[in-house]
Amino acid sequence: MTLLARALRLERVALAFDEPGGGRLVPLALHGPVRADALGAGAKPGGGPWSAVLPVRGPGLLLVARAGGASLAPSALALTERVAEAAGPALADPASAGSELARSEEFLVRADRLSALGTLAAGVAHEIRNTLVSVRTFIQLLPERQNDEEFRTTFRDLVLAELDRICALINDLLALSRPRPALLQPADLNELVRQIVRLLDADARKHEVGLAYRPSAVPRVVLDEAQVKQVLVNVILNGIQACAPHGTVEVTTQAEESGGQGWCVVTVADTGPGVAPELVERIFDPFYTTKESGSGLGLFIARRIVSEHGGHVRVAPRAGGGTACTISLPCLPGERPEGGYAASRSSADLGDTKPRGRLR
Repeated sequence: MTLLARALRLERVALAFDEPGGGRLVPLALHGPVRADALGAGAKPGGGPWSAVLPVRGPGLLLVARAGGASLAPSALALTERVAEAAGPALADPASAGSELARSEEFLVRADRLSALGTLAAGVAHEIRNTLVSVRTFIQLLPERQNDEEFRTTFRDLVLAELDRICALINDLLALSRPRPALLQPADLNELVRQIVRLLDADARKHEVGLAYRPSAVPRVVLDEAQVKQVLVNVILNGIQACAPHGTVEVTTQAEESGGQGWCVVTVADTGPGVAPELVERIFDPFYTTKESGSGLGLFIARRIVSEHGGHVRVAPRAGGGTACTISLPCLPGERPEGGYAASRSSADLGDTKPRGRLR
């Protein structure tokens, strides 16, 4: 539901557009008990239950009604006046309005990506600092123990391993940050998830959260890697932030079958406070957030991206506490997982998420 539609519903307001010359009425926004009152038979400006008739620049009139024919409150009138101001150009040139909407949506996606990248960059910087502290300590000790072959070997192996890990983190961060046109192609979902878990491991440790990844054999998925990585970053970061500190996040993959269609399912389960059942759908609304510093765009954009891939995102409370978020994407036609499809799991089947190791 859009922000405008939600605001109109709260005000119990219905809108309709009257074409020039008193033509047909076109419903724009109708909600529940308002419907019967607002567009009754023969309802016309000045002769129906309209609470206000507002001119739309150019094409006609915006008709406004409230349930029972009640007059408009000042807040509702101000809202509908803004709608009337914006409706003229949109109704006169729908193609231009559609292009502007597409540009706005793309701006939101980019803003969300930048927000996630800021969080990731902070985690990577933390890891680089820790590595440099270790290297500095070894270098300080080297003059005293330069004849110790075991010390030199340990120092060399540790530094090389840490530098390789930091390079991998930076490469993952750069790959996520580079915007490019959408490119749909078959991909290994397990490898994509592995890259994102590795990238977020630093942030998890910074917040004292155990992050575990347990993949199962899944078929390939046709997807845009950059877009799906953005979804995974948003969902896993939400889990980390929800259960910090001292919580755990478990990321799993498995292949399921429903209605003859194979699905690759990524589940992110955390041990945070959970989500109230009445808020399960609201958390996908744009700009709705329960976090003090959240933008409220992450899950909204995640659902849109997954939907464009033919999949779906669901969030549900877990038995015993916490939240489970499942991302389901259609498997590549003709491919089946080794060992067949697993039985579909509910959030209650996920059990407790306990740290049993961390992917490095």
